[in-house]
Amino acid sequence: MIDQSAPVPNPGASPIFHIGMHKTATSWFQKRFYPKVEGHRYVDREIVRSTLLTRSPLDFNAAEARAKIGLDEGLPAIVCEEDLCGVLHNGGLLTNYIAKEIARQLYDISPDARIVIFVRSQTALAASSYHQYLRDGGTGSVHRYLFPEDYLHLGKIRPLVAPRFDFTQFEHDRLVAHYDSLFGRDRVFVFAQESLARDGEQFLREFCRQLDLPMPRQLDFARINSSYGRGLIPVARFLNLFTRRAVADKSTIIHIPYWYPVRRVLLRQLNSLGIFGKVPSARELLGETTYEWIRQRFWQNNQRLQLRMGMDLRALGYAVDPPAEVIERPKRAAILRPLVN
Repeated sequence: MIDQSAPVPNPGASPIFHIGMHKTATSWFQKRFYPKVEGHRYVDREIVRSTLLTRSPLDFNAAEARAKIGLDEGLPAIVCEEDLCGVLHNGGLLTNYIAKEIARQLYDISPDARIVIFVRSQTALAASSYHQYLRDGGTGSVHRYLFPEDYLHLGKIRPLVAPRFDFTQFEHDRLVAHYDSLFGRDRVFVFAQESLARDGEQFLREFCRQLDLPMPRQLDFARINSSYGRGLIPVARFLNLFTRRAVADKSTIIHIPYWYPVRRVLLRQLNSLGIFGKVPSARELLGETTYEWIRQRFWQNNQRLQLRMGMDLRALGYAVDPPAEVIERPKRAAILRPLVN
């Protein structure tokens, strides 16, 4: 059992801002880990979002934000919110604008904060992002989600005109470098999600050692969000046609009020039955060409990231070597290309 005695305040400790990235177990940290860390105060996500993600950056006031988050209330604060590095389905350009602005705001709030960033191999991220898109009401195919420029007129000089997925949000090295430039490398802690997935307890002991946190007891390592089995994916796409929520890039036949939460519960229950097959691997879900193209797209970013992290990312499944041959970006079938809407 966790010791329930009152923790001793440590006013000298700096806050922790865990900014994501998306699909790197942030939900698990928010629900299962940080609330159990003794001697620290986990800040409710609603407070974080209402303070940093619902107001115009032109209206930002660092002292006011610091007070609302409660950074001077005694116990060192822990903030964990993946939207601090951008919104998953709203495109790399928009997402990266958000990420850069929020980084500056966090620095203005607490320049001595410790920053936690989790990364993940881009092929696994692409597959996991698509599963999240389905949970959030998406109706498009994998290719439709990952390559929206084949389906939408985005505009040659107005790339922000339509919210959509963009691969630039997976350039981990650039986000890490930006935080390094603001807070200093000694205050930016970068971890691989794959290390947590391989051996959760051993990883968390090292994680707590680096961040000077007490290790919580009796942790539940079960996943918070489960991906859909292969046979449930088309079912999810069909059920999502009857709600406008919650992603912009989707189709709707008719909006049925309250169907969004109902079909989410229904899909979760259907998925738990185990009759729709196993969750497809990233290679199976994305397809061989797309899978290899993504690896080709990021190998140079991952080389820089590997150097920054000081660990062998190749052993964790990241592409860090140049491809043997150039792979063209997967394209929509030629006969369908004129149907861009």
